[in-house]
Amino acid sequence: MDETNNTTGQAPSGSNALTMQRPLIVALLYLLNIFLGFSVFIGLILAYIWRAEDQAQEWERTHYTYLIRTFWIGAGVMVWIATAFGIASSQAVENDSIPVGFLVVFFGGGALFMLTAVWFCVRAVLSIVKSGNREAMPNPQTWLF
Repeated sequence: MDETNNTTGQAPSGSNALTMQRPLIVALLYLLNIFLGFSVFIGLILAYIWRAEDQAQEWERTHYTYLIRTFWIGAGVMVWIATAFGIASSQAVENDSIPVGFLVVFFGGGALFMLTAVWFCVRAVLSIVKSGNREAMPNPQTWLF
């Protein structure tokens, strides 16, 4: 017997079955990026497409906004880290030595990279949890959680 409602694809009320909502798919693609390195782009494209659809529910749109912002904030931090590392590296090459500034950027950038990766994963997991219950993200415009 099929346990889903044929018109909505939802599990019946009172069921603990996890249905594959579209925000869940996007968040899983974000997490899969840890292993593949490109799935976040597929998730980002799907989030933009699905957010623009007329049949998207408001709770889904909050997840898409949250996940799209997660990508762009994370990408911005990564670009900033790469730029700082590039500038520090070029100065180290010009001086034929490893200046203290390079070490600060190298280790500080590494720590910031790790914090950003954890932040990214936490936001994706929060979206998974909320979408599993069909709950809207409380503040999709936030920079934190």
